Amino acid sequence: MIKQLATNVESLQSKVDGLQQERTDASSSGPRALVTGEHHNDRPPRFQKMDFPKFDGKSDPLAFLNRCESYFRQQRIAEEKVWMASYNLEDGAQLWYMQLQRDEGTPPWRRFSELLNTRFGPPLRSNPLGELMACKRTGSVIDF
Repeated sequence: MIKQLATNVESLQSKVDGLQQERTDASSSGPRALVTGEHHNDRPPRFQKMDFPKFDGKSDPLAFLNRCESYFRQQRIAEEKVWMASYNLEDGAQLWYMQLQRDEGTPPWRRFSELLNTRFGPPLRSNPLGELMACKRTGSVIDF
């Protein structure tokens, strides 16, 4: 039985030596990934260079929030969304956020999005077509 075990150990040792030799040969002759088929899962994914959007409170906040969401998805960011977005607020939007932070603290992303849209978005009752229809001609057609 001991002879059998010794034979098995020798066989395994020769296989390990052979694998180590193949690995050494592969690393000296070229990229290991091509020889062994490795995909380098231990490396972080490569990200595209993307600039984080800026918001000054003068444009539609939905476009800013949509670009933020795209950035977060692309960069695989799950936390610190409000911090990143608030860092890129400018002018009146930055002042608004400073007041919000004093009043409520740092809100979660969903609450931040709602508050930003409420403050800088179009009025909830805005109906441009209805406003146009409400225009009544009181004088001549030329004056209208």
